[in-house]
Amino acid sequence: MDGDMTLDGKTAVVTGAGRGVGLGYCERLAADGANVVLVDIKDPAERAAELDGQGEKLSIVCDIAEPEQVDTAVTAVLERFGRCDILVNNAAIFPNTNLDDVTIDVWRRVLAVNVDAALLFAKAFAPGMKESSWGRIVNTGSGITFLQAFDLLAYMTSKGAIHGLTRSLANELGESGVTVNAVAPSIVPTPGLLGRSEGTAGQTNEDEIDVVVSMQTIKRRCTPADLANALAFLVSDEASFITGQIIHVDGGLTRSGA
Repeated sequence: MDGDMTLDGKTAVVTGAGRGVGLGYCERLAADGANVVLVDIKDPAERAAELDGQGEKLSIVCDIAEPEQVDTAVTAVLERFGRCDILVNNAAIFPNTNLDDVTIDVWRRVLAVNVDAALLFAKAFAPGMKESSWGRIVNTGSGITFLQAFDLLAYMTSKGAIHGLTRSLANELGESGVTVNAVAPSIVPTPGLLGRSEGTAGQTNEDEIDVVVSMQTIKRRCTPADLANALAFLVSDEASFITGQIIHVDGGLTRSGA
């Protein structure tokens, strides 16, 4: 193998790391040898203690919608490890919203968690990546922007913004040895999806998940491991020539456009 899939000595920061897809990312990054920093609004210390791998683990409680808390989290990472090599902007909320009932407070909260935080973490960690001429930023996007989805006005908008942010950062950082990509999953039946957090309205049921699966070319449910496998490649040296891409890991749910 010409490239290198190991992450020994690298430090990875994952937001929304306490469960579901984010935890799946952390499990894979730890298994591949990275130091892993779990960032979540609920204390992820127990999950951090359960991770395998020889690298160090650090858990940080942070409401990433609050810039001051992001600053505190960044400081903790830099004090412990000196830099962040791999940034995974995964955290997101997805309340039911439509044009008739969305409030400006809910709209701003969704954009703050799903988009603003990704910008803030990238802005904080990119200088260190550029200095070392190596870095990986991977955002969690969504194929929902290509689907006929309803009652997810704010969420759909935020994921379109994440795709734009991914490409914009890739343009800025490409000459510095830093790649920026997004993983866009199909619907993943995680606890966060099946029982919406933060008291937001709406709940996804098993029938709705099955409808999405029926639209895929591969007729099975997407798992956190499916996404973690894609992430592992994108953060490796073998993906050093891939940047600005939205990688649809969705069993063929989206088959045109990018």
